Amino acid sequence: MTKRTGWSRRGVVTLGVSGAAIVVAAALYARFDGLADRPPLTGAMEDFVVRSPPAPVPAIAFVDGDGKPHTLADFRGRIVLLNLWATWCAPCVEEMPSLARLQATLAGQSFMVLAVSQDRGGLPLVEQFFREHALSGLEMFADKTSSGAHGFKLRGLPTSVLLDAEGRELGRLEGAADWSSPEALALVRFYLRKPNPPTTTAAQLDTPVPAAR
Repeated sequence: MTKRTGWSRRGVVTLGVSGAAIVVAAALYARFDGLADRPPLTGAMEDFVVRSPPAPVPAIAFVDGDGKPHTLADFRGRIVLLNLWATWCAPCVEEMPSLARLQATLAGQSFMVLAVSQDRGGLPLVEQFFREHALSGLEMFADKTSSGAHGFKLRGLPTSVLLDAEGRELGRLEGAADWSSPEALALVRFYLRKPNPPTTTAAQLDTPVPAAR
């Protein structure tokens, strides 16, 4: 009996060590899996502020280079970097070429740079700016009522807001940045690889849950 009790005790200790190892392994996995699930925010992107969960965005209105009206809803289905800028803003002017390079690098990957001018002069000022700076690779958009600046409650220009494929805010960066930097590319590619969480529609919320049998 004594011998059997000894084996029983050793068995308990062995199982305890194994259980502890499993717990430690699970904790390490959760830690590194959690890190892998976080966007990389280093270098040029260290001031990017993540919105978790993604947040609804305000309704803003603007026009494209042909004067056609748009809202942000027109650009759903892709990751969008909404850049709110103005021609009189020196940091904005400095930043624009890097936005064009970012667009060129990620072309064809369900991504778009949506640079929307907040100039009160509207489209003519944007057209003049593109000509004077020989800026290519970006589409022209103008919001002469500054609905973007007011709707997003901006504290300054430029401000870049990253939107998911459902048009929700993933996060934002206030101030100019090199959007063609490796850090910026890593941030955008993180969200390009990351699937959107499923949404619950109003109809689903109203559907009664079947009773358990």
